[in-house]
Amino acid sequence: MNPTTPHAPKRPTYRLLWISIAVLFASVFAFRTAIAAQDPAADPASIRSSWEVLGVWVAAFLTLGIFSFLYKDNPLYKVCESLFVGTSAAYYMVNAFWTSLVPKLIAPLAPGFTKAYLLPDFIPSGEPWAALALALVPLALGVLLLCRLLPKAGWISVWTLAFIIGTTAGMRLTASIESDIMAQAAAASQPLYAVDPQTHSIDWATMLAGVVGVVGVLSVLTYFFFSVEHKGAVGATARLGIWFLMITFGASFGLTVMGRITLLSQRFEFLFKDWLGIL
Repeated sequence: MNPTTPHAPKRPTYRLLWISIAVLFASVFAFRTAIAAQDPAADPASIRSSWEVLGVWVAAFLTLGIFSFLYKDNPLYKVCESLFVGTSAAYYMVNAFWTSLVPKLIAPLAPGFTKAYLLPDFIPSGEPWAALALALVPLALGVLLLCRLLPKAGWISVWTLAFIIGTTAGMRLTASIESDIMAQAAAASQPLYAVDPQTHSIDWATMLAGVVGVVGVLSVLTYFFFSVEHKGAVGATARLGIWFLMITFGASFGLTVMGRITLLSQRFEFLFKDWLGIL
């Protein structure tokens, strides 16, 4: 019996998707043209220029291209995704060049060149030698970091990476202590008895908030205290801490979802108002 050859996997065809997109854009263009023809008394100042119209159409095309992933992974989505990543990387690179590299490195090394060709509003430092000495440190670290591109000299970049990681960890640690630990301790140290300064009556809302804050902090700390077995009063306090943790995580997740829904509504508003003009 002749062996049967397995059939080659069929490549997914996106002909229907491309046809649908072309029909959609043609329909929208005809719809907008018909609306503009029916309104001859439109204000000329409100009419967009050709470049603005082109920008709106490109933005709408990219938005629909990202939304096409809801149907399936397709080449249009990959193109739009690559454009988004590429433009974001280019924007941050240019922004870092003009906000960090030029004023903090090139300006101290060549103040005359910077003022003549890069930053006309640049004011040279009163102590140019001190600024030059401080600029040589990041320049040397940057050159050492570029050694990572060399196969045999990649170990030299470890010094720069260690400096970056160490300074970043120190700065983040100090900021975390001030913004998290100290702020949490100060919030938990508020007096539980509060009086309204205007009516001289007990402020029950402030007192309740203070009690809930103290109970929440102590119960959550008890939950993460593993030196004592969670039984009896300790176990009940730890279970209360779990409730506070779940409420906190749920509120954080809800806030994240609300932010994403806000972005989605802005995209829909752009499509229906700026592109289609039906709102």
